[in-house]
Amino acid sequence: MGNEQPITNPEKVSPEDLPDTRAMQDKFTRSFLKSTEEVEEGYYLFQSGIDGFEMYFPTSGLIGEKGYYGKKGSEQFNIGIEETHYEIGITMEYARFPRKEDIETSLSVLEGKMDEKRDVEKVMQEGREAYYAKFTNEDFFGYSAYVQNTNETGGIFITYSIKCLETTTECDEEDAFIKWLKSIQFKEEELGENSA
Repeated sequence: MGNEQPITNPEKVSPEDLPDTRAMQDKFTRSFLKSTEEVEEGYYLFQSGIDGFEMYFPTSGLIGEKGYYGKKGSEQFNIGIEETHYEIGITMEYARFPRKEDIETSLSVLEGKMDEKRDVEKVMQEGREAYYAKFTNEDFFGYSAYVQNTNETGGIFITYSIKCLETTTECDEEDAFIKWLKSIQFKEEELGENSA
């Protein structure tokens, strides 16, 4: 009996034993998290509701239940993150149909989501390509992004908005944004778990 593994499935852990983080204390958000253990400091592993992708999810984040939409091949939701010096709002729009061959069309859609033409940066990862551009508004700044599955079909449009709560605090989160962006991994429908 001494070799029992601790229960880490958030759905099976009793409420009083859950980590005291914003993400784990919210029942709807918790339903997307794969474990009560952090995959990296400050992040849980998130699995999309339609099993299209996984990503790091901030321990201080919440998914808005009213704004969630998930049906076969499509998923949309908002994430709200509250920290001491800033707030982040993330909008995610996943679709299973975009193909790598149609990347120019997807980038045109990304450009259309921005208020003006911006320089787009590219980040290559195994099995995916991410494109992003920084934007600035009067009250906040952030990034518009698109992540394309390069092994199969599928893509995600992202708007990542940051509002600084204290003017004396530097809250440019570009490194954290890119790290999070790189954490997004598409679930391969036809490949086995250990493939690729």
